[in-house]
Amino acid sequence: MRSLSWKLAGALLLIVLVSVGLMAYLTNLSTTREFRQYVITGNMMYASGVGDSLGSFYSRQGSWNGVQAVLPGLLRMGNERLIVADGHGVVVGDTDGTALGNTVSRLGLTGYGTPVSVSGQEVGTFYVLYSGGRAGGMMGMMAGRPFTSGTATAEADFLGRVNRSLWITGAVAAAVALLAGLFLTRQITSPIRALTRGARELSRGNLAYRVRVKSRDEVGELVQSFNNMAASLTASEQQRRRMTADIAHELRTPLTIIEGTAEGMLDGVFAPGREHFTTIKEQTALLTRLIGDLRDLSLAEAGQLRLELSPVDVAGLVRNKIEQVRLVARDRGISIKFEAAGDLPPVEIDYMRIEQVMANLLTNAIHHTPSGGSVTVALKAVPPSGDDRGGILIMVEDTGEGIPPEHLGHIFERFYRVSDSRARAEGGTGLGLAIVKHLVAAHGGRVWAESEPGTGSRFHVRLPMKAASQNAPLLP
Repeated sequence: MRSLSWKLAGALLLIVLVSVGLMAYLTNLSTTREFRQYVITGNMMYASGVGDSLGSFYSRQGSWNGVQAVLPGLLRMGNERLIVADGHGVVVGDTDGTALGNTVSRLGLTGYGTPVSVSGQEVGTFYVLYSGGRAGGMMGMMAGRPFTSGTATAEADFLGRVNRSLWITGAVAAAVALLAGLFLTRQITSPIRALTRGARELSRGNLAYRVRVKSRDEVGELVQSFNNMAASLTASEQQRRRMTADIAHELRTPLTIIEGTAEGMLDGVFAPGREHFTTIKEQTALLTRLIGDLRDLSLAEAGQLRLELSPVDVAGLVRNKIEQVRLVARDRGISIKFEAAGDLPPVEIDYMRIEQVMANLLTNAIHHTPSGGSVTVALKAVPPSGDDRGGILIMVEDTGEGIPPEHLGHIFERFYRVSDSRARAEGGTGLGLAIVKHLVAAHGGRVWAESEPGTGSRFHVRLPMKAASQNAPLLP
């Protein structure tokens, strides 16, 4: 039995049969017990009434003469037989009339009778017998307790009808429960089968396949999670293809320049000179930087980027980096301003990685700021709050063209450019901001951007007092 539907249906059928069978059995026992107790109580009341009537008759007559005439009026049912014996055990009354004159010992009734007393003296005994039907027996008093040697035919028929009704009702209830269970089982297994088909489609490479959500329960949530996973896989595959195409394009451009320059010199189109060798060197440096950026990015995304942590004066680090790029900014007619609060505490960071972050942010700001513009770098402390131990907030603001709102949420993606001609024309790899994001995240920090088209952009880097990823698995 491999099908989940059959397993669930079998388990449900077993539960229904056991439950209904146990209920019918216990109900049958309880009904039989209560009914027999009811019959015994009724027989006791009947026997008491017959005894009182016979006692009154004997008191009036002073003997049992004429008792045969009153016995039929004391019977309850047509299949009953009433026998009365005097104090010597001789039968003086019988509704059938066949036992008159016999003794109770000869009839086998000794010990089964109910005594009849008048003024405290036992004057006789009466016996109630059942005749006909499928069962026979007798009822009377024995040792002061109600006694039955069998169940009357009417009583047995009644219990039989009750038991049949119970079992029929149980069978109908089991059938209805089973049908309802099969329907519910189908409702459960149908989306699971749909998920199985979806998994097969994904394994075949059909990432566009989606499973229809028909319910809002836990199974529906599972289906929705599957669809979200499929959408994530689709997005990842599209991103992988774009990244592959972008890497191929980025590598092709400098390689084409290097190849064209080398072939031109080999073919004698132009003589080897410093200018052409400089071009080859610049393109080679661009390739080296691109490969290094890709390696850093892959390590950061895999959580395997080694961090050499130590307490660092972030203000000094930023100031040194500004001095390194100030000459480039001055050549482009851009001024750089530095603002730092005087109460900045040392922060535990990787000096080289955060220096790389600042280099990318400053290079990006200079590249997107026109001549006559400015770049402002500001630092301030973030005070502790609750479980947050505080840290340092770095802001890099430029007066460039800004970033349109529809592009702002994508600028930290690999190879993403608001304008294809902008960063490539200036030698950028398209990975700078992506590397910034992952390096800051490796320290347990956060980076975000704000921009207004036409007025410039502001990049914020928040570094905690102590890097949160120092215990992450790292490459040797």
